[in-house]
Amino acid sequence: MVLTDRNMNRLNLPVFRMENKKMKGKYKMKKLLTAIFIGGSMMATAAEAKTLVAYFTLTGNTEKAAKTIAEETEADLYKIELVTPYPAEYKAQTELAKKELAEGTLPPIKPWPENIGEYDVVFVGSPVWWGTMSTPVRTFLASGVLKGKTVIPFVTHGGGGADDSFTDTAKLCEGCHVITDGWSNYSSITMGIGRWAKKSLEKTTK
Repeated sequence: MVLTDRNMNRLNLPVFRMENKKMKGKYKMKKLLTAIFIGGSMMATAAEAKTLVAYFTLTGNTEKAAKTIAEETEADLYKIELVTPYPAEYKAQTELAKKELAEGTLPPIKPWPENIGEYDVVFVGSPVWWGTMSTPVRTFLASGVLKGKTVIPFVTHGGGGADDSFTDTAKLCEGCHVITDGWSNYSSITMGIGRWAKKSLEKTTK
């Protein structure tokens, strides 16, 4: 005899258990589809977040790091430049930069991109000068143009590490969400910077 819902009822077999299993299966499928939808939405959010890599460089080390980040994250690049460039001679450069930091001077920089308001996340790169961000980058951070954005700092250094660079970034950039778990490395070494940049972007979607 072929069992159907009708003759199973005649035999007093527990049809409700089969229906219950079907319901559980439908419930599990619904949960799975919901998880896929949510996961897809999160990935879409990460993909739709517009990202900029802003940086200042003197020796080219920070520029190398910035370009690697931009390539790995498909971000746009913006090079911070002074209105009046530093002297070409190294000693004169360092003396002027040290004086600016000591006096709290914020040297004028050239205009940033007109569409900077469109960016959600901004990586900000700088060489480390006497334990903190370079003065041109400090000008950029203190300008107020990054207010409401997520700011992710990264630095290159000559052996002293990031020191106060990341905490100073948070102090200077008022109204910004600064991720202080920044990236730092010696000279022009960029090992691991791409992986770090991607993980940092993932944090902005959580």
